[in-house]
Amino acid sequence: MSTSGQPAGLIIEHQCPQCGAPATLAETDHLFECGFCRVKSYLLTRFFQYVLPHKAGEDKELLFFPYWRIKGTLYSCVPQGVKHRIVDMSYQALESRAFPISQGLRGQTMKLRFVSPEMEGRFLRPKVPFEDIQRMIEDQSRLSLPKPIFRQSFIGETQSKLYAPFYVNGKLYDAVLNRPVSSELPEDFDLSELQPASPEWQIQFIPAMCPNCSWDLEGDRDSLLLHCRNCTSAWYPGKSRLRKMKFVCLEGQGDDIYLPFYRIKVQVSGIALDSYADLIKVANLPKVVQEDWKEREFHFWSPAFKVKPQDFLKFSRNLTLS
Repeated sequence: MSTSGQPAGLIIEHQCPQCGAPATLAETDHLFECGFCRVKSYLLTRFFQYVLPHKAGEDKELLFFPYWRIKGTLYSCVPQGVKHRIVDMSYQALESRAFPISQGLRGQTMKLRFVSPEMEGRFLRPKVPFEDIQRMIEDQSRLSLPKPIFRQSFIGETQSKLYAPFYVNGKLYDAVLNRPVSSELPEDFDLSELQPASPEWQIQFIPAMCPNCSWDLEGDRDSLLLHCRNCTSAWYPGKSRLRKMKFVCLEGQGDDIYLPFYRIKVQVSGIALDSYADLIKVANLPKVVQEDWKEREFHFWSPAFKVKPQDFLKFSRNLTLS
């Protein structure tokens, strides 16, 4: 469930949890293998939290302002078909006229660090839910789409929280560049009203060992699903541990390349779509319904590997219909 290659997107500086050696991680990395001690670890978290580097002097009291970052593809179902839009942006996680509305491309161009409890400075408490940012992006995209819009959905989004450093010295300064954000502070700016929040979040590394037989788990650095060759099992991240996942392989010819898909069982209302025979009728496929197809459960199939947005729809449609 991955594609191999060099890090892309955000670049994060960190240390190996086993030996402390320096490490550089990409935003999409989940499986980490230290180049010094060769120990494999898996990064387990709902979403990552990063802090931007700064050039402020040691005498400055830093304010870390929170931003949500979202990266993914927004699909919109309209009468002309399914449209897609690539989204890669950051937006305030705390409404304020004093701070920049976004961090632009900084997250993609600068080396970041994971937030940790020992970091000095005043971390401001986010108050805008991530779901509000998603809805805002959807609302903006609606302005340029033909009507009516039947459905919109984000697929493959990366959610993270980005803290940007600032300090106040008569004006509000951007600590990344050591430059004023504006010529003067807004009249209603009150530093005491900005609620601090202790950065209690800490990244969790767990050993990349099979929970079933303790064998080394295998995968690429951006893999979500890890495999154990010893006991032929597959493992997916849960809240605090790896969960065993059911999987099957379709029969091939021996030299085929096997691509992963999610098989999804859903409840559909408004139309009969419980069996493969129902799909033949609903999709008006040029097939004669076989008696056993009435008992075969219908599933949607979705790619579990990285692919271009238009190809994602093509793979999903073709495999689901077949």
